[in-house]
Amino acid sequence: ARCEHSGMMKLFLVALVALARPVTPVRTQRVVLLRHGRTEMNEYLSKVPYNHPDFEDPMLFDTRLTALGERQADAAARNLEGLGCDFELIVSSPLKRSLETARRAFVHFPDVPIVVHPGARERQWHASDLGRERGVLEAEFGGEPFDWSLLPERGSWGYFPEELPNRGPVPEETEAAFVERLMDFTEWVRARPEQIIAVSTHWGVIFALVGRTVRNCQFVDTESAKLFPGAHLLGE
Repeated sequence: ARCEHSGMMKLFLVALVALARPVTPVRTQRVVLLRHGRTEMNEYLSKVPYNHPDFEDPMLFDTRLTALGERQADAAARNLEGLGCDFELIVSSPLKRSLETARRAFVHFPDVPIVVHPGARERQWHASDLGRERGVLEAEFGGEPFDWSLLPERGSWGYFPEELPNRGPVPEETEAAFVERLMDFTEWVRARPEQIIAVSTHWGVIFALVGRTVRNCQFVDTESAKLFPGAHLLGE
């Protein structure tokens, strides 16, 4: 009964946040949501899952793709090309695993800009979900096709300063803050003029937007009108 009550409270919270916002007119937009490739943190979780009694945050700040993750992203490039989509815009989370995946998975679309959007980042659970400031990312990933203009030139978009000691705990992003952030992101996508958009993002974001669990480098082909921030609270 306690779990059922908790679930109802979460749904009520999402409904309140949604009702407090003006309705954005929705037109037909094709949106492809791509999860990043396998990471160092995924490797750790395969050995010590969240519900394991010995689980503790391994403090893998802004976790990166493994060699397998890179191969998965390369394979995703072939699958995405096979969709026959003329992508007009690519959006990426500013976390490195997503940026690395975007760079590899959309290699066949060299003329399409990749807009780096902080709203597409993973929900903050562990150190692996804490990113780097814009200057560090620009130095590693360079300019075009990446567009960094949505990140502040200095300061936080949710990053974890490198000079802090490598010890936890990492503050968890609240359910309400996460859902509200995804509402902002969804409104931004719907307001874009492009008709075919790809998003390189994360398990938690895709689950929260469409209520589906996806594997590394699996994608969901949907429409912006069908994105529902808080879908994860309804279950699969």
